[in-house]
Amino acid sequence: MKDASPSRLPSLDGWRALSILLVLGQHSKLTIDFPAELEPFFRWAFDGDLGVRFFFVISGFLITWLLIREREKTGAIDLRAFYLRRAIRILPVYLVFLLVVAILTVVTDLHQSKLAWIANLTFTTNFVNVSWPSAHLWSLAVEEQFYLLWPGIFAYLALRRKTNALWTVLLLAMVIAPIFRWITVAKLFPAALAPLFSYFSFFSYFDTLAFGCAGALVMAHQRALLESFLPATSRPLLLAAVLIMVPYVITRLGYLNFLMSVIGFTVQGAGILILILHSVLWSKRAGYGALNWNWLNWNWVVQIGVLSYSIYIWQQIFCAKPEVFGIQPVWWLEFPGWLLPVFIVAAVSYYCLERPLLSLRSRFREQAPAAATASAR
Repeated sequence: MKDASPSRLPSLDGWRALSILLVLGQHSKLTIDFPAELEPFFRWAFDGDLGVRFFFVISGFLITWLLIREREKTGAIDLRAFYLRRAIRILPVYLVFLLVVAILTVVTDLHQSKLAWIANLTFTTNFVNVSWPSAHLWSLAVEEQFYLLWPGIFAYLALRRKTNALWTVLLLAMVIAPIFRWITVAKLFPAALAPLFSYFSFFSYFDTLAFGCAGALVMAHQRALLESFLPATSRPLLLAAVLIMVPYVITRLGYLNFLMSVIGFTVQGAGILILILHSVLWSKRAGYGALNWNWLNWNWVVQIGVLSYSIYIWQQIFCAKPEVFGIQPVWWLEFPGWLLPVFIVAAVSYYCLERPLLSLRSRFREQAPAAATASAR
């Protein structure tokens, strides 16, 4: 098969930057001294859950894109190398964070149950209630569960040229997830299965990941068709805005809560995918009048995106209430001071842990192409 895919994917780190800012904005409302007069603005401007869904679509898109590229270039998919790259990418920062949390449980009043530790160490935090400083690890658990399932499914089906079966798997995810959320919200599940039907369950979010996977398949194999469906005009952007903002506004206004809980994520996932695909396809061209995607690739925006994994991992400690640690309020646990140590610690984490291991990751990439502007989380 001719490899017509570009080796670089622009704009992804820009979306990561936006995503992590949505998380930081929402968590800012939880910090000490957050001004009450800012609450209405932050409530409408920042949705951390939407930010996480952006991360999921990007992960599904980029992981699938890399697998496609490896298959196109080598004719095979080395799952062992894939999992070694994922481990090198995820585990160092993750384990150091857990080590810091463990130290904090010794030197402060922070407490984590044995079940929480088991969940943290096995990437099952999305099925267990844990204390605040590690509660955000649910999203990493969802991604790790995705990594456990999708690459093997893709390798098995793609190498046998079972494209229709790949699409069937992805469409099933898009259909099953809303049904799963309906069962969860309506509480129609047996008590013994309650962990599987938690709000953060993998089965409640895997449609968002599936949208990203589907986007990579279309862009790799039907690029001309995709460009005709998503031209460099305002129409795709308006469609994406409707898909994302209608559930967003309805939810914020408190209407149709049950319906939005069931299908809102799916609708927004489609809108997010349109934005990502459009920004990758037309990163060098105007989207609507003066609007273009260049801002996603500005150096300082890209830098935030590059730091986004470390920012996400470490920020949870600094937006915790001081009483969680048994200490009096201090500026670095208050608004807006808490953001400074978040970025400092994230930069140290990236340059001392993540970046030094990039060369090691490249050894296991073998002949698979570089991961473009953004590396998969």
